[in-house]
Amino acid sequence: MGKNYKDISDTVLYYMLKGSKSESKKAFDELYRRHSTNVYTYCRKVLNNDPLAEDIFQETFTRFFEGAKKEREMTNVLGYLLKIARNLCLNEKAKKYNNKVALEDLHLPQYDVSYANIQLNELLQTALDALPKKYREVIVLREYLDMSYKEIAEAVGTTMPVVRIRIYRAKGRIRDLLAPYFEEMKDYN
Repeated sequence: MGKNYKDISDTVLYYMLKGSKSESKKAFDELYRRHSTNVYTYCRKVLNNDPLAEDIFQETFTRFFEGAKKEREMTNVLGYLLKIARNLCLNEKAKKYNNKVALEDLHLPQYDVSYANIQLNELLQTALDALPKKYREVIVLREYLDMSYKEIAEAVGTTMPVVRIRIYRAKGRIRDLLAPYFEEMKDYN
């Protein structure tokens, strides 16, 4: 009769990940069953982007498994998983921030660029947050993750023409929301 992995502590299961292939798989499956909901919820809340949260969630468990092969003391498996997820989410947010519009490219003389850049980033994030989910989702996948229309269609479960329309409408709404800001910027020139 085999082991009942449900009765084994997280710490013991973690050390079992270094065992035989069969034992390692069963230990991983049990740890995944116990903690996947918490890790996924964390990624979703931090990133506010379901497809990206799923990617980070999967990467978290991949890195967790790879890390288990190294010699390291473990006392809190969920804490370790959330630390990995947090670092990956922070990296993703930094990437997203760095991909936003750079005001230096707009050539706005006699204006505090650092303040304007912060303000524009905040306005852009507010505009994105104001979009309906179906528009926000596709625009983030396209502009921040550089996915093709086909990849986006597969990710959100729709057709390429629908994706194109949603992206077009999302950009239009963002333009409309940011128009007053850019009108104000023209007044400075």
